[in-house]
Amino acid sequence: MLRRYTWEKAKAKLQHYKRRTPEVSVLYQIVFHSRDDLQFQWEARFQHQYGCLRDEVIKTLDEYLNCGVLAHGAARVYCDGCKHSLLIAFSCKRRGVCPSCGAKRAVKFAEHIYSEVIEDVPHRHTVFTIPKRLRVFFRYDRKLNSILFRGAWGALSQTLGLDERELAAIFTVQTAGEALNYHPHLHGLLADGYWKDGIFTKFAEVDLKAIERFATGGYGAVGEMDTITPLHQVHTGGVPAGYGSYKPGAGYHNSPFVGE
Repeated sequence: MLRRYTWEKAKAKLQHYKRRTPEVSVLYQIVFHSRDDLQFQWEARFQHQYGCLRDEVIKTLDEYLNCGVLAHGAARVYCDGCKHSLLIAFSCKRRGVCPSCGAKRAVKFAEHIYSEVIEDVPHRHTVFTIPKRLRVFFRYDRKLNSILFRGAWGALSQTLGLDERELAAIFTVQTAGEALNYHPHLHGLLADGYWKDGIFTKFAEVDLKAIERFATGGYGAVGEMDTITPLHQVHTGGVPAGYGSYKPGAGYHNSPFVGE
């Protein structure tokens, strides 16, 4: 697998630092002018549908408003050669709202997975989702997200990991759909095959119906469930950011997945 561009290579080619100006962006202006109204009006307008406004949300918005703005803190960089100095504003290093820090975090994590975790074998992009009537339980108790990981990994292990086969996968939880509706589901990167005695063998086929049956049983802590829908496609491009377990022989495989 050949990678021509990485974060470090791109940074090394940068000749001059140019401070970004997030405060002039449309997103910054929306957050800046709406942050206080959101906190004061949340209970009356949104709490009945989305639950309590978590402190983490307000903290993320506040740190985004400070990100990249010199007035909220900066480091001075000095060059001994040309005697030139400049100020570099502190960043929030948060995900979810800040497009700059979120993009950097995603790229660096994906590069870590690509270069340090996954093996040079074919992969499948997998998605596990649940029915709408179960989502309300997950909305008000985020700890239940761990059930998603157990159900997905258990289904894969019981259908594809038979006869002492070693599987490898990375999962990450996503709690919103395309319309920003609450929709907890998993995205996964599954090695398109298994290891046995150190030899990798590609799957001849993947029985989605069997995976569906076993995944259904993994949600007993929430209640009786009619179906879980596993979607999949062969993955040949870059690596999505995620959390979980992988790499046979490296201490990552066959251990419980950890969600965000």
